[in-house]
Amino acid sequence: MTEQSKKEPGRSRESGFRLVTLFGIEIRLDFSVTFIFALIVYSLGSGLFPDWHPDWSPLTSWSTALLAGLLFFASLLAHELSHSLVARRYGIQVPRITLFLFGGMAEIESEAETPSAEFSIAIAGPIMSLALSFIFSLLAASLVGGAQLESLLEDPDAGAAALTPLASACVWLSSVNLMLAIFNMIPGFPLDGGRVFRALVWRFTGDRLRATRYAAETGKWFGWLLMAFGLWNLLVLKSSGGLWLILIGWFLSHLAVASYSQTLTTGLLQPLKVSDLMRTHFERVAAATSLEDFAENWLLRSNQVLWPVYDQTGKTLGVISLADVIALDRAARSRLGVVDVMTPLEQLRALRSDDAAVDASVLLAEAGDQPLAVLQGEDVVGLIRGSDVLRWIMLHDESRSRH
Repeated sequence: MTEQSKKEPGRSRESGFRLVTLFGIEIRLDFSVTFIFALIVYSLGSGLFPDWHPDWSPLTSWSTALLAGLLFFASLLAHELSHSLVARRYGIQVPRITLFLFGGMAEIESEAETPSAEFSIAIAGPIMSLALSFIFSLLAASLVGGAQLESLLEDPDAGAAALTPLASACVWLSSVNLMLAIFNMIPGFPLDGGRVFRALVWRFTGDRLRATRYAAETGKWFGWLLMAFGLWNLLVLKSSGGLWLILIGWFLSHLAVASYSQTLTTGLLQPLKVSDLMRTHFERVAAATSLEDFAENWLLRSNQVLWPVYDQTGKTLGVISLADVIALDRAARSRLGVVDVMTPLEQLRALRSDDAAVDASVLLAEAGDQPLAVLQGEDVVGLIRGSDVLRWIMLHDESRSRH
């Protein structure tokens, strides 16, 4: 399973560890890769290859399984590189590729600007997987004689038993790359097929957001269908493989919803600044106020949880929050003032009023539902929290009326 992901503005998605740099693109391995790699090698070394070759020694089976596992992840990398290199042709930067539990993710800096660019970038991966399937088939055929190839086609079980270790690995890699290409062409976002589907709908409707919604809905329902099929396998056929189908189905359904949400959020927030979203009606507290007075007569009388602190000249000195006060016992509150506990302006984690709303959404997501101060020069001109962005999106999401 592969995915192209738009990079969250202002934030790197680095995870795992850096492996190598190819074509100027950083290749990273997520720690989950060790789990799926071990599972693939185990299933091949203890199951498939011994079934094909009962006469093989354990060393031969496990060595072939290890080789096949490594070449499988090399195939995934080639798949993602094809997306990335085509994206570069359209002027889209790809800083890194991450291989993870369910496949790979090419992190792109921006969305394709046209349906044709989207189509070309999306289709590149499945074409690469098909090409690799063909290449591994040719390599397997070149490693066996004509008579053995004919035997393999007529009687797969008997023919497979006569394959060499390298030929066996190539036969498996050919089939798994073919399956990868077919699976990724399922028209559900954010799979490659879903992006191809989105590009076609976008081309005919001229509406990228609507196309994304249709593709995401398809991906969500396909995920649920896969989960139902997995449950049937688990309960009726008593196959443990059903657990994988359930897990992959859930992952696909969740990813489809999340990808549409990200596309919707980015599209709506793209033209906005923080000043368009922030709350401008808020109260401030004087630096000379005692903590006890602040707690009893300010915090308890308002649902505001972040308060700018100003001095006698009206200059903003910093901010104090409900959490700052809660962290102190009553004795400390009675002897300390607001100015003793506040976070000074120069140490404040804040946004600027002219910051792009898309970039600010990343910082707000990290803050949870805690508000952040918005600065203009050296003054707090607004407060903003993640729920403010969500409320704005709900009020301005015209796609809800397009169903």
